[in-house]
Amino acid sequence: MLYILWCNISIIYTRKGKTDIPLVNNTSYPTDSFSVSNATVFWQGFYHDWTYNHRINRIGDWIQSVTENDNGIRAVFSHSGATGSGADVLSYLSYFTYLKTDKAKFFSSSVNTAIRGREATTTTKIITVKGKWPAALKNYNKGIIVLNGFDMYCSSSDNGKIMGTGSADKLSDFFIEVDKLRINGEEFEFDLTVKLGADCDSPECLNFSPGDNEWFDYQLNVAYQVIAYNDGVHNTKKELSQNYSWRKPFKTRPDIDPNEIFRRDKEFKDLKIQGISGYSVGIPLLNKIEINLPKGKGGLIRKRMETPHLLSLDVAITDFTYNTSTGLCVYDADLFFKNWKTNMHPLAYGNDGKASISVGVNLLQINDANAKVEVQSVKGNINWQTTQLEQRQADDPNAVKSFVFVR
Repeated sequence: MLYILWCNISIIYTRKGKTDIPLVNNTSYPTDSFSVSNATVFWQGFYHDWTYNHRINRIGDWIQSVTENDNGIRAVFSHSGATGSGADVLSYLSYFTYLKTDKAKFFSSSVNTAIRGREATTTTKIITVKGKWPAALKNYNKGIIVLNGFDMYCSSSDNGKIMGTGSADKLSDFFIEVDKLRINGEEFEFDLTVKLGADCDSPECLNFSPGDNEWFDYQLNVAYQVIAYNDGVHNTKKELSQNYSWRKPFKTRPDIDPNEIFRRDKEFKDLKIQGISGYSVGIPLLNKIEINLPKGKGGLIRKRMETPHLLSLDVAITDFTYNTSTGLCVYDADLFFKNWKTNMHPLAYGNDGKASISVGVNLLQINDANAKVEVQSVKGNINWQTTQLEQRQADDPNAVKSFVFVR
Protein backbone atom coordinates (compact mmCIF):
# COMPACT_ATOMS: atom_id res chain seq x y z
CA MET A 1 0.00 0.00 0.00
CA LEU A 2 2.83 2.42 0.85
CA TYR A 3 4.49 1.63 -2.46
CA ILE A 4 1.29 2.33 -4.45
CA LEU A 5 0.71 5.56 -2.50
CA TRP A 6 4.24 6.68 -3.26
CA CYS A 7 3.78 6.01 -7.00
CA ASN A 8 0.73 8.29 -7.03
CA ILE A 9 2.35 11.09 -5.02
CA SER A 10 5.37 11.13 -7.28
CA ILE A 11 3.01 11.89 -10.17
CA ILE A 12 1.10 14.65 -8.36
CA TYR A 13 4.18 16.58 -7.18
CA THR A 14 5.87 17.51 -10.44
CA ARG A 15 7.69 20.43 -11.99
CA LYS A 16 7.78 23.01 -9.26
CA GLY A 17 10.01 26.09 -9.48
CA LYS A 18 13.59 26.71 -8.29
CA THR A 19 14.86 27.06 -11.88
CA ASP A 20 16.53 30.30 -10.81
CA ILE A 21 19.15 28.36 -8.82
CA PRO A 22 22.34 27.71 -10.86
CA LEU A 23 22.87 24.04 -11.69
CA VAL A 24 26.66 24.29 -11.40
CA ASN A 25 27.99 27.02 -9.11
CA ASN A 26 30.31 27.93 -6.24
CA THR A 27 33.30 26.55 -8.12
CA SER A 28 36.53 27.11 -6.20
CA TYR A 29 40.15 25.98 -6.44
CA PRO A 30 43.66 27.18 -5.50
CA THR A 31 45.34 29.22 -8.23
CA ASP A 32 48.93 29.37 -6.94
CA SER A 33 51.35 28.22 -4.19
CA PHE A 34 51.52 24.65 -5.49
CA SER A 35 54.06 22.28 -3.93
CA VAL A 36 56.38 21.07 -6.70
CA SER A 37 58.53 17.95 -6.48
CA ASN A 38 60.39 15.45 -8.65
CA ALA A 39 58.56 12.64 -6.81
CA THR A 40 54.85 11.91 -6.60
CA VAL A 41 52.13 9.28 -6.24
CA PHE A 42 49.64 8.61 -9.02
CA TRP A 43 46.02 7.62 -8.35
CA GLN A 44 44.92 4.48 -10.21
CA GLY A 45 41.39 3.92 -8.92
CA PHE A 46 39.45 2.05 -6.25
CA TYR A 47 37.06 -0.68 -5.07
CA HIS A 48 33.96 0.39 -3.08
CA ASP A 49 31.83 -2.41 -1.56
CA TRP A 50 28.84 -2.24 0.84
CA THR A 51 27.26 -5.35 2.40
CA TYR A 52 23.85 -4.40 0.95
CA ASN A 53 22.69 -1.81 -1.59
CA HIS A 54 22.09 1.90 -0.92
CA ARG A 55 21.54 5.36 -2.30
CA ILE A 56 24.67 7.47 -2.68
CA ASN A 57 25.04 9.90 0.18
CA ARG A 58 28.81 10.03 -0.34
CA ILE A 59 31.37 8.23 -2.48
CA GLY A 60 34.97 9.07 -3.21
CA ASP A 61 38.57 7.98 -3.49
CA TRP A 62 41.30 10.55 -3.99
CA ILE A 63 44.75 11.85 -3.16
CA GLN A 64 44.12 14.96 -1.08
CA SER A 65 47.58 16.44 -1.62
CA VAL A 66 51.17 15.62 -2.45
CA THR A 67 53.64 17.93 -0.70
CA GLU A 68 57.42 18.05 -0.62
CA ASN A 69 59.32 18.02 2.66
CA ASP A 70 62.96 17.73 3.76
CA ASN A 71 62.87 13.94 3.57
CA GLY A 72 60.88 13.50 0.34
CA ILE A 73 57.12 13.68 -0.20
CA ARG A 74 54.01 13.31 1.91
CA ALA A 75 50.71 12.25 0.32
CA VAL A 76 47.29 11.87 1.96
CA PHE A 77 45.01 9.21 0.48
CA SER A 78 41.32 9.30 1.39
CA HIS A 79 38.25 7.19 0.73
CA SER A 80 34.69 8.28 1.54
CA GLY A 81 31.41 6.44 1.90
CA ALA A 82 27.97 7.21 3.34
CA THR A 83 24.58 5.60 2.74
CA GLY A 84 21.11 7.12 2.51
CA SER A 85 19.29 5.87 5.60
CA GLY A 86 20.67 2.41 6.45
CA ALA A 87 23.70 1.69 8.60
CA ASP A 88 26.38 -0.46 6.95
CA VAL A 89 30.10 -1.21 6.77
CA LEU A 90 32.00 -0.24 3.62
CA SER A 91 35.11 -2.12 2.45
CA TYR A 92 37.41 -0.28 0.06
CA LEU A 93 40.72 -0.64 -1.74
CA SER A 94 42.76 2.20 -3.28
CA TYR A 95 45.43 1.69 -5.95
CA PHE A 96 48.42 3.98 -6.53
CA THR A 97 51.99 4.12 -7.88
CA TYR A 98 54.94 6.05 -6.47
CA LEU A 99 57.41 7.62 -8.92
CA LYS A 100 60.64 9.54 -8.45
CA THR A 101 62.49 10.86 -11.51
CA ASP A 102 64.78 13.65 -12.66
CA LYS A 103 63.00 13.91 -16.02
CA ALA A 104 59.75 15.51 -14.77
CA LYS A 105 58.26 17.54 -11.95
CA PHE A 106 54.79 17.30 -10.44
CA PHE A 107 52.16 19.29 -8.59
CA SER A 108 48.62 18.43 -7.51
CA SER A 109 45.49 20.25 -6.41
CA SER A 110 41.68 20.01 -6.58
CA VAL A 111 38.54 21.75 -7.84
CA ASN A 112 35.31 21.90 -5.84
CA THR A 113 31.90 22.70 -7.30
CA ALA A 114 28.21 22.24 -6.51
CA ILE A 115 26.40 20.23 -9.18
CA ARG A 116 22.63 19.87 -9.08
CA GLY A 117 19.56 19.39 -11.24
CA ARG A 118 16.16 17.78 -11.67
CA GLU A 119 15.97 14.11 -10.83
CA ALA A 120 15.96 11.84 -13.89
CA THR A 121 17.92 14.46 -15.87
CA THR A 122 21.64 15.09 -16.29
CA THR A 123 23.58 18.28 -15.60
CA THR A 124 26.75 18.84 -17.64
CA LYS A 125 29.36 21.59 -17.33
CA ILE A 126 32.82 22.35 -18.78
CA ILE A 127 34.85 24.37 -16.28
CA THR A 128 38.01 26.16 -17.43
CA VAL A 129 40.42 25.89 -14.50
CA LYS A 130 43.17 28.54 -14.42
CA GLY A 131 46.20 28.99 -12.22
CA LYS A 132 49.66 30.48 -11.88
CA TRP A 133 52.38 28.29 -13.34
CA PRO A 134 54.73 27.54 -10.40
CA ALA A 135 58.01 29.45 -10.39
CA ALA A 136 59.85 26.16 -9.89
CA LEU A 137 58.62 25.13 -13.34
CA LYS A 138 59.61 28.27 -15.25
CA ASN A 139 62.01 26.24 -17.43
CA TYR A 140 59.37 23.60 -18.23
CA ASN A 141 57.09 24.16 -21.22
CA LYS A 142 55.23 20.86 -21.66
CA GLY A 143 52.71 19.13 -19.45
CA ILE A 144 50.19 16.32 -19.01
CA ILE A 145 47.17 16.37 -16.70
CA VAL A 146 45.63 13.29 -15.05
CA LEU A 147 43.02 12.54 -12.41
CA ASN A 148 43.98 12.18 -8.76
CA GLY A 149 40.49 10.95 -7.82
CA PHE A 150 37.21 12.52 -6.68
CA ASP A 151 34.85 12.95 -3.73
CA MET A 152 31.08 13.45 -4.19
CA TYR A 153 28.63 14.03 -1.36
CA CYS A 154 25.13 15.40 -0.74
CA SER A 155 24.99 19.13 -0.16
CA SER A 156 23.92 20.34 3.28
CA SER A 157 22.94 23.75 4.62
CA ASP A 158 26.64 24.26 5.37
CA ASN A 159 27.14 24.60 1.61
CA GLY A 160 24.38 27.22 1.20
CA LYS A 161 20.91 26.92 -0.27
CA ILE A 162 19.94 23.34 -1.12
CA MET A 163 17.78 22.27 -4.04
CA GLY A 164 15.23 19.73 -2.81
CA THR A 165 15.50 17.94 0.51
CA GLY A 166 19.25 17.35 0.53
CA SER A 167 18.63 13.59 0.73
CA ALA A 168 20.73 10.98 -1.03
CA ASP A 169 19.82 9.96 -4.58
CA LYS A 170 20.75 7.03 -6.78
CA LEU A 171 23.33 7.48 -9.53
CA SER A 172 22.28 7.38 -13.18
CA ASP A 173 25.07 9.33 -14.95
CA PHE A 174 28.53 10.32 -13.78
CA PHE A 175 31.36 11.81 -15.82
CA ILE A 176 34.69 13.45 -14.94
CA GLU A 177 37.45 14.34 -17.38
CA VAL A 178 40.54 16.53 -17.12
CA ASP A 179 41.98 17.44 -20.51
CA LYS A 180 43.65 20.02 -22.75
CA LEU A 181 46.34 21.36 -20.42
CA ARG A 182 47.61 24.68 -21.76
CA ILE A 183 50.75 26.49 -20.52
CA ASN A 184 50.83 30.20 -21.36
CA GLY A 185 53.96 31.85 -19.96
CA GLU A 186 53.36 32.27 -16.23
CA GLU A 187 49.86 30.77 -16.30
CA PHE A 188 48.24 27.41 -17.03
CA GLU A 189 44.71 26.24 -17.67
CA PHE A 190 42.84 23.06 -18.48
CA ASP A 191 39.28 21.87 -19.12
CA LEU A 192 37.39 20.00 -16.41
CA THR A 193 34.20 18.39 -17.70
CA VAL A 194 31.71 17.14 -15.10
CA LYS A 195 28.37 15.43 -15.56
CA LEU A 196 25.89 14.16 -12.99
CA GLY A 197 22.49 12.52 -13.21
CA ALA A 198 20.67 11.13 -10.16
CA ASP A 199 17.21 10.08 -9.04
CA CYS A 200 15.50 8.78 -5.92
CA ASP A 201 12.58 6.92 -7.46
CA SER A 202 12.01 4.35 -4.72
CA PRO A 203 9.80 4.27 -1.60
CA GLU A 204 12.43 5.38 0.94
CA CYS A 205 12.37 8.82 -0.73
CA LEU A 206 8.70 9.44 -0.03
CA ASN A 207 8.02 12.94 1.34
CA PHE A 208 5.01 15.26 1.40
CA SER A 209 6.66 18.56 0.39
CA PRO A 210 5.56 19.42 -3.17
CA GLY A 211 8.51 19.50 -5.54
CA ASP A 212 11.19 18.98 -2.90
CA ASN A 213 11.84 15.38 -3.89
CA GLU A 214 12.51 16.30 -7.52
CA TRP A 215 16.07 17.59 -7.22
CA PHE A 216 19.55 16.23 -6.67
CA ASP A 217 22.20 18.48 -5.10
CA TYR A 218 25.80 17.33 -4.58
CA GLN A 219 29.21 18.75 -3.83
CA LEU A 220 31.87 17.40 -6.19
CA ASN A 221 35.58 17.65 -5.49
CA VAL A 222 37.89 16.62 -8.35
CA ALA A 223 41.58 16.06 -7.62
CA TYR A 224 44.11 16.45 -10.43
CA GLN A 225 47.85 16.21 -11.03
CA VAL A 226 50.09 18.01 -13.51
CA ILE A 227 53.21 16.36 -14.95
CA ALA A 228 55.64 19.02 -16.25
CA TYR A 229 58.56 18.14 -18.55
CA ASN A 230 60.68 19.22 -21.53
CA ASP A 231 61.93 15.95 -23.02
CA GLY A 232 62.27 12.30 -22.11
CA VAL A 233 58.52 11.95 -21.50
CA HIS A 234 55.83 10.50 -23.74
CA ASN A 235 52.07 10.02 -23.31
CA THR A 236 49.81 7.56 -25.15
CA LYS A 237 46.02 7.70 -24.71
CA LYS A 238 43.51 4.88 -24.96
CA GLU A 239 39.82 4.34 -24.14
CA LEU A 240 38.59 1.35 -22.14
CA SER A 241 34.91 0.41 -21.79
CA GLN A 242 32.81 -2.18 -19.99
CA ASN A 243 29.15 -2.90 -20.82
CA TYR A 244 26.92 -5.59 -19.40
CA SER A 245 23.42 -6.27 -18.10
CA TRP A 246 21.93 -8.31 -15.27
CA ARG A 247 18.58 -9.83 -14.32
CA LYS A 248 16.64 -9.16 -11.15
CA PRO A 249 17.11 -11.68 -8.31
CA PHE A 250 14.67 -14.48 -7.64
CA LYS A 251 11.81 -13.53 -5.31
CA THR A 252 12.56 -16.57 -3.17
CA ARG A 253 16.05 -15.24 -2.28
CA PRO A 254 17.95 -18.53 -2.63
CA ASP A 255 21.50 -18.92 -1.31
CA ILE A 256 22.69 -19.26 -4.91
CA ASP A 257 21.07 -17.16 -7.62
CA PRO A 258 22.15 -17.77 -11.25
CA ASN A 259 21.30 -14.14 -12.08
CA GLU A 260 23.98 -12.75 -9.75
CA ILE A 261 27.06 -11.17 -11.37
CA PHE A 262 30.46 -11.24 -9.67
CA ARG A 263 33.48 -9.00 -10.06
CA ARG A 264 35.65 -11.91 -11.24
CA ASP A 265 33.25 -12.44 -14.16
CA LYS A 266 33.90 -8.95 -15.50
CA GLU A 267 37.62 -8.42 -14.80
CA PHE A 268 39.81 -7.27 -17.67
CA LYS A 269 43.04 -9.28 -17.84
CA ASP A 270 46.17 -8.63 -19.92
CA LEU A 271 44.97 -5.50 -21.68
CA LYS A 272 47.62 -3.84 -23.84
CA ILE A 273 48.59 -0.25 -24.53
CA GLN A 274 51.49 0.30 -26.91
CA GLY A 275 53.89 3.14 -26.23
CA ILE A 276 57.27 4.00 -27.75
CA SER A 277 60.15 1.56 -27.34
CA GLY A 278 63.23 2.51 -25.34
CA TYR A 279 61.53 4.40 -22.48
CA SER A 280 62.59 2.90 -19.15
CA VAL A 281 59.36 3.65 -17.20
CA GLY A 282 55.73 3.11 -18.19
CA ILE A 283 52.75 3.73 -15.87
CA PRO A 284 49.05 3.57 -16.87
CA LEU A 285 47.04 6.49 -15.42
CA LEU A 286 43.45 7.76 -15.59
CA ASN A 287 42.17 11.07 -16.94
CA LYS A 288 38.47 10.24 -17.48
CA ILE A 289 35.66 8.29 -15.79
CA GLU A 290 32.20 7.80 -17.29
CA ILE A 291 29.36 5.76 -15.73
CA ASN A 292 25.86 5.27 -17.12
CA LEU A 293 23.17 3.33 -15.19
CA PRO A 294 19.72 3.34 -16.85
CA LYS A 295 16.50 2.48 -15.02
CA GLY A 296 15.44 -1.15 -14.80
CA LYS A 297 12.45 -3.12 -13.51
CA GLY A 298 12.62 -3.82 -9.80
CA GLY A 299 11.42 -2.43 -6.49
CA LEU A 300 9.13 -4.04 -3.95
CA ILE A 301 6.48 -5.23 -6.42
CA ARG A 302 9.06 -6.00 -9.13
CA LYS A 303 7.38 -3.94 -11.86
CA ARG A 304 8.23 -0.24 -11.54
CA MET A 305 11.18 1.14 -13.52
CA GLU A 306 13.74 2.42 -11.01
CA THR A 307 17.31 3.67 -10.98
CA PRO A 308 19.53 0.99 -9.40
CA HIS A 309 20.82 1.18 -5.85
CA LEU A 310 24.57 0.83 -5.37
CA LEU A 311 26.11 -2.28 -3.84
CA SER A 312 29.59 -2.12 -5.39
CA LEU A 313 31.48 0.20 -7.72
CA ASP A 314 35.00 -0.48 -9.00
CA VAL A 315 37.03 1.80 -11.24
CA ALA A 316 40.64 0.67 -11.07
CA ILE A 317 43.85 -0.31 -12.80
CA THR A 318 44.74 -3.17 -10.48
CA ASP A 319 48.11 -4.36 -11.83
CA PHE A 320 50.50 -3.73 -14.71
CA THR A 321 53.83 -4.70 -16.23
CA TYR A 322 55.94 -2.68 -18.64
CA ASN A 323 58.53 -3.78 -21.20
CA THR A 324 61.28 -1.20 -21.71
CA SER A 325 62.57 -2.61 -24.98
CA THR A 326 59.16 -2.71 -26.70
CA GLY A 327 57.28 0.08 -24.88
CA LEU A 328 54.35 -2.28 -24.31
CA CYS A 329 52.31 -2.00 -21.10
CA VAL A 330 50.13 -4.97 -20.11
CA TYR A 331 47.60 -4.21 -17.39
CA ASP A 332 44.55 -5.54 -15.54
CA ALA A 333 41.50 -3.37 -14.85
CA ASP A 334 38.13 -3.55 -13.12
CA LEU A 335 35.19 -1.48 -14.33
CA PHE A 336 32.33 -2.95 -12.33
CA PHE A 337 28.95 -1.95 -10.91
CA LYS A 338 26.81 -4.26 -8.81
CA ASN A 339 23.21 -3.64 -7.77
CA TRP A 340 22.39 -6.65 -5.57
CA LYS A 341 23.57 -9.97 -4.16
CA THR A 342 21.84 -12.95 -2.58
CA ASN A 343 20.85 -12.96 1.09
CA MET A 344 20.34 -9.22 1.42
CA HIS A 345 17.34 -8.28 3.58
CA PRO A 346 13.95 -8.15 1.74
CA LEU A 347 13.85 -4.34 1.42
CA ALA A 348 17.20 -4.39 -0.40
CA TYR A 349 16.06 -6.32 -3.47
CA GLY A 350 17.66 -5.36 -6.76
CA ASN A 351 16.56 -4.38 -10.24
CA ASP A 352 16.96 -5.61 -13.74
CA GLY A 353 19.61 -3.33 -15.14
CA LYS A 354 22.66 -2.61 -17.20
CA ALA A 355 25.90 -0.70 -16.70
CA SER A 356 28.22 1.14 -19.04
CA ILE A 357 31.56 2.24 -17.55
CA SER A 358 34.42 3.85 -19.48
CA VAL A 359 37.78 5.33 -18.55
CA GLY A 360 40.50 7.22 -20.35
CA VAL A 361 43.85 5.49 -19.86
CA ASN A 362 47.11 7.43 -20.30
CA LEU A 363 50.37 5.48 -20.61
CA LEU A 364 52.98 7.81 -19.11
CA GLN A 365 56.47 6.90 -20.35
CA ILE A 366 59.68 8.39 -18.93
CA ASN A 367 63.18 7.80 -20.23
CA ASP A 368 65.05 7.70 -16.93
CA ALA A 369 67.04 4.59 -16.04
CA ASN A 370 67.46 5.86 -12.46
CA ALA A 371 63.73 6.41 -11.83
CA LYS A 372 62.16 4.68 -8.83
CA VAL A 373 58.72 3.07 -9.22
CA GLU A 374 56.63 1.37 -6.52
CA VAL A 375 53.17 -0.10 -7.20
CA GLN A 376 51.01 -0.22 -4.07
CA SER A 377 47.49 -0.40 -2.69
CA VAL A 378 45.79 0.33 0.63
CA LYS A 379 42.58 -1.16 2.00
CA GLY A 380 40.24 -0.16 4.80
CA ASN A 381 36.70 -0.03 6.17
CA ILE A 382 34.19 2.71 7.00
CA ASN A 383 31.58 1.89 9.64
CA TRP A 384 28.65 4.16 8.77
CA GLN A 385 26.02 4.33 11.53
CA THR A 386 22.76 6.10 10.71
CA THR A 387 18.98 5.62 11.00
CA GLN A 388 15.89 6.44 8.97
CA LEU A 389 14.68 8.90 11.63
CA GLU A 390 18.05 10.51 12.32
CA GLN A 391 20.14 10.40 9.17
CA ARG A 392 23.73 11.59 9.43
CA GLN A 393 24.87 14.15 6.89
CA ALA A 394 27.38 13.21 4.22
CA ASP A 395 29.99 15.68 5.50
CA ASP A 396 30.19 13.85 8.84
CA PRO A 397 33.91 13.20 9.57
CA ASN A 398 33.17 9.50 10.04
CA ALA A 399 32.37 9.24 6.31
CA VAL A 400 36.09 9.55 5.44
CA LYS A 401 39.10 7.38 6.18
CA SER A 402 42.61 8.62 5.34
CA PHE A 403 46.06 7.12 4.98
CA VAL A 404 49.35 9.07 4.99
CA PHE A 405 52.07 7.93 2.59
CA VAL A 406 55.63 9.19 3.18
CA ARG A 407 58.61 8.40 0.99
